[in-house]
Amino acid sequence: MNILFIYSRQDYYSTDKPIQNQEQIQFGISYISSLLKQYGHNTKLFVITKKTKKYKLEKFLKDFLPSLICFTAVYSEYRFIAEIAEYIKNRFPEIFLLIGGAHPSLNPVECIKDSFDALCIGEGEYPTLELVEQLQNGQEPSMISNLWIKHGDSLEKNSTRPFLHHLDILPPPDRKMWEGWIAEPEINSSVLVGRGCPFECTYCCNHALKKIASGPYVRLRSPENILNEIEKIVNNYPGMKEIYLEVESITLNRNFCIELCSALEHFNSTLESPLEFGTNIRIAKNIDFNEIFNLFKKCMKSVTF
Repeated sequence: MNILFIYSRQDYYSTDKPIQNQEQIQFGISYISSLLKQYGHNTKLFVITKKTKKYKLEKFLKDFLPSLICFTAVYSEYRFIAEIAEYIKNRFPEIFLLIGGAHPSLNPVECIKDSFDALCIGEGEYPTLELVEQLQNGQEPSMISNLWIKHGDSLEKNSTRPFLHHLDILPPPDRKMWEGWIAEPEINSSVLVGRGCPFECTYCCNHALKKIASGPYVRLRSPENILNEIEKIVNNYPGMKEIYLEVESITLNRNFCIELCSALEHFNSTLESPLEFGTNIRIAKNIDFNEIFNLFKKCMKSVTF
């Protein structure tokens, strides 16, 4: 089945290449796309900005003929995405429209009123796969955990499934889908180290997102799994210079951090031009980070926090 992902980028690099480099790709739809491809489905991406001409989107839809369009949105992008969904629904009513992301997950009652046929609360990889399989079999979608699904004037509200416990079961995110939209694909990239955050900062949505499903919210991939992805990035993009290790705080698990640093040190030693890395550390009082800083200094040519 053909599935299209639509991603909105208002802070865009240029009208033709809205994404500057791989560090700016959106991981949610990238992981969903890679899982769908693993099961034999065809996926494509359309990055839209407020400068995008509607006829370009319409031509893309007519050429690709998707049966399902998946949208994602944070609060600041949602209203624009909802307007695009309404535009598509008016012109292509046969295409099933699914919305997910942080804003719909936390505001489902508001968002389901718009032109979407279904809404995903929480992680979307396996709910989207189940939706695709039902649509492909000619079924009216139903009984899919994490999804709210419209049936005419009625609404089916399914419960949420537990957070994915083992992130290593997922294939690496789909980077190929972004290539036509990126101005500098071989300079900077990013790798998602884990999901979730244990802190409850008032400015962040993590404290609310962790309540939408059961099971551990904070999860880390294995260092081996992370290194396998980094190696593929280097092989596929030989000019890669820097990789950002995306995680709320890389020191959440000290043993994990030490093991990852050791793996990065060994990998960088095999490269003619060692990679530079960036990451995020939450600094707290009364904690000695000297050991961690020394590990990063040892394993990386350059590191930014």
